[in-house]
Amino acid sequence: MITNLYILICLGIYIYIQFINKEDKLYCAMKLGAFYPPNVREKKEYYRFITCNFIHIDFLHFLMNAYVLYDLGQFFEELLGTMPYLYLILISMVLSSLLCYSASEISEQSDRTITFGASGVAYGFFGAIVALAFTQGGAFYELFEGFFPVIAINFVYTIFNTRVSKTGHIGGFIGGILGIVILLALRII
Repeated sequence: MITNLYILICLGIYIYIQFINKEDKLYCAMKLGAFYPPNVREKKEYYRFITCNFIHIDFLHFLMNAYVLYDLGQFFEELLGTMPYLYLILISMVLSSLLCYSASEISEQSDRTITFGASGVAYGFFGAIVALAFTQGGAFYELFEGFFPVIAINFVYTIFNTRVSKTGHIGGFIGGILGIVILLALRII
């Protein structure tokens, strides 16, 4: 339910940017809440920590994220239940954006970078798989072994693609690990 709703919202925003919007696509993404550190710092637009995770302007970017969200999102939504699953998504979103913001404080290039997409949540799911594998073992470790090539390929892609938010992906990954560790500590899963 939540997974499908998240994907549908992302799809609706993508369709709006591509087919309804008459302005520049990047400008439209900014108006809709793409993450831009100067706006967060100077205008106090903190909503961008969340809204940027719903915006895509490229079909392949949307498709890749939607696939991971659907595949792993269904799994985690069933495993965790509604509220813990929402928590995992939110912590992945926030840490993805927070790491982007932190990078902007030390790098002029990062400060001028516009970030958007659900990749932080996708990487949060990867981090959650790693956390479950190494804290719970058993079937979760087997899941990790099955997904290890996918996770490795995505990290290699992140490292070598200059158009990808390295900090956003790493932040999401850390968010997924942290989210699972906290849920385990609270005995929610």
